[in-house]
Amino acid sequence: MGFNDIESKEESIPHVVLIQGSLSPTSKTAIVLEKIKEQLLDRNVKVTILDLRDLNMEFCDGRPLRDYNDDIKAAHRLLSQADGYVIGMPVYMYSVSGPLKNFLDIVSGAMQDKFAGLVCMSGGVRSYLAAEDLINILSFEVNVTTVQPIVHAYGADFQNDELSNPKVLEKIDAMIERLLKFL
Repeated sequence: MGFNDIESKEESIPHVVLIQGSLSPTSKTAIVLEKIKEQLLDRNVKVTILDLRDLNMEFCDGRPLRDYNDDIKAAHRLLSQADGYVIGMPVYMYSVSGPLKNFLDIVSGAMQDKFAGLVCMSGGVRSYLAAEDLINILSFEVNVTTVQPIVHAYGADFQNDELSNPKVLEKIDAMIERLLKFL
């Protein structure tokens, strides 16, 4: 194979699934993930948003995947086909939200040995350490490697329902760059 053959092959485009883990109708997590979606599309990355508000969610109760509803099975398929993820995590009680944890308990096997960026949305500036819970869950359960930096935002980082804090925007850019290096 010559150099021309290598150059003529189309590079594969990475596929990143953004998991929007907030159930709030006015979710700021969703606002941040939209910003991330725009930046990924600008970098020629295939992006799919998996919004938990749109799923017919079932409780994780240990049954096999085949016994869950079609929404859950479709989400599992989507995650298994993705190259990487950005997980938007609302912080509740300084930890992962129940709906996101429940969802990951069911489908995380599809994420085995891949990479993820994390976005935390919280009510206060000191809640950023809650991401440690999600890092542990992903690392120990399915060997998902999370990239740094973790993006943390809270209410004061928004103006008129737009993410406006330049430091948070810089962290988003750095997280995306790091994630794409691994895909």
